[in-house]
Amino acid sequence: MDQQKINELISSLKMILSDNKNIDIPEKGLQDYLQLKSIRTNFTIVLNRKGNKSPKFTLQLSSDNYRSRPLLRLDILGPDHANPDGDFPYASQIIPCPHIHVAHEIFGMSIAYPLNEEYANMCLTDQELKDLVTILNRFLKRCNVSNIEDYNFKHQMELL
Repeated sequence: MDQQKINELISSLKMILSDNKNIDIPEKGLQDYLQLKSIRTNFTIVLNRKGNKSPKFTLQLSSDNYRSRPLLRLDILGPDHANPDGDFPYASQIIPCPHIHVAHEIFGMSIAYPLNEEYANMCLTDQELKDLVTILNRFLKRCNVSNIEDYNFKHQMELL
C-alpha cells in the first residue's frame, strides 16, 4: 500500500457502527473491537489490554480491506521502541512509551513517534494518560471519527 493510500485511509471521515450506545473499555487481560465505517471502507479498532508479562494498553486502527497492514497503533503501556535506520524523523532512536506508530509504505508499523510530535498528533498530558476513556476519545479523534459524542464510554477502575 502506498503512502498516499495510507494517509487517505487514516484521514477518511469515519463513524462508529454500534447499536449499543455504551462502549466498554476491556478490563486488564482482555481485548475488544470497535467497528467503524467511512463512505468506502470499513475499519476496526482493537482495544487491547492483554499483556503476557506486564500490563498493556494498545489501540490499533486497521482497514478491513488491509487487515494485515495496521494504519495507526497507540501504545500507552509497554516497552520503549527502537526505530529502524532510515531517512525519516526519529530514525535509529529509542522512543519511550507511550508512543504512536503511523503506517509507512516502506517500514510498515516499525516507526514510532513521541505523542507530542506534530506528525503524531496525539498530545496527552500526564493526567490524561491515566484515563483510558480520554485516551480512547483522543485516539478516535486522531482516526477522524465523527460521532464520538453519540456514545458513552465506560471508565476503567485502574490503568495498571
